Amino acid sequence: MKSALLDPYEVVVGRGCFRVLNAKHTAIIAAIYTLNISILVVLISSWRINVNSKKFVSLEDVYYGVQIAYLVIIGTQLFMVVLSIVLFLGIYKENFNLVIPWVIGSITFMALEAVAMVYSNVLRDHVNKEFDALCKAEVAFFISRTLINIVAVSYVMRFCNLLRAGINWKEPEIIEL
Repeated sequence: MKSALLDPYEVVVGRGCFRVLNAKHTAIIAAIYTLNISILVVLISSWRINVNSKKFVSLEDVYYGVQIAYLVIIGTQLFMVVLSIVLFLGIYKENFNLVIPWVIGSITFMALEAVAMVYSNVLRDHVNKEFDALCKAEVAFFISRTLINIVAVSYVMRFCNLLRAGINWKEPEIIEL
C-alpha cells in the first residue's frame, strides 16, 4: 500500500462518498462554495437594506445602526469574494502563500459578520420588543453557514498543509533524451 504522502491523487478526505476526492478537489469545492454563498449573502443583505429603507419611520432611532450593520455584512462578503478568487489562484498555482489569506479572512470575517448580525438583530428587537421570525431565520442561516465554513476551512487547511509538506498535483515533466 502506498503512503498518502507519496501520491496526492490517493489522498482522500473523510470516509464514504468523499473517498474519490483529494485535498485539491475539496479545496476547490470550498472555494466555489465560499464564492457562491458570499454572493448570495450580499444579495440578501442588499435586499434587507432596501426593505429597511422603507421602514425608516418604524425603525426610528435604530435605523442607521441597522443599515450600517448590513453594510458591514456586505463588506465582509465582498472581501470574501476577493479572497475566494485569491484562493482559486493559490490552488491553481499550488502556492500556499495565496491560500493562507483565505483561511485568515474566512475566520476573521465569520466573527465580524456574527457581531454585525447580532447588532442588527438586537437593534430591531429594541424596536419590535421581540425577536421576529426574520431574526430567527437570519440566525439559523448564519449558524448553518458557519458549520459549513468550518468544514471548508478544515479542508483548505489540509490542502495547505500538504502543499507545505512538499506535495504537488502537477503532472510530471517529460524529459526527452
